[in-house]
Amino acid sequence: MEIINRATAKKLEKVRIVGRGINEIIHISEALEQAEEQGLDLVLVSDDVKPPVVRIQDFKKIEYEKKKARKGSKSNQVLKELQFKVNISEHDLTTKVNKIQTFLSRGDKVKIMIRLKGRERENPERAEDLVKKITAQTDCKVVRIPGPQTIAILEPVKK
Repeated sequence: MEIINRATAKKLEKVRIVGRGINEIIHISEALEQAEEQGLDLVLVSDDVKPPVVRIQDFKKIEYEKKKARKGSKSNQVLKELQFKVNISEHDLTTKVNKIQTFLSRGDKVKIMIRLKGRERENPERAEDLVKKITAQTDCKVVRIPGPQTIAILEPVKK
């Protein structure tokens, strides 16, 4: 899409103007006059056909909307990481769960790692219970990563 002005209009003789209730073939000078009367731009939609197709519209508005769509499509998702111990106190757990909820509400992913030391490794089900306890308090999708450590990635639920 490009704007047609007096200089670029010299290449064209007749154009098909389309828009709200309009679909007619007119001379390029008439199309430029109509665009100027309305205070808008004459935009080339398709130059592959005979005669080329143009539309009267605000070109800056189109560019702004395209830029906005490109900017909005980028993902600003960040992976936050929190580590837990199996014998975490209830208050500390509540504080970390609140932090997880804050991250998820912003759209970030959260990776939780539960470290097992020494004799704690003999009871890995305690780590799984802790993961279940954390995920029960948050509204998220859980992806578990198998391995010697208990790792889970929490993703926000799209509404």
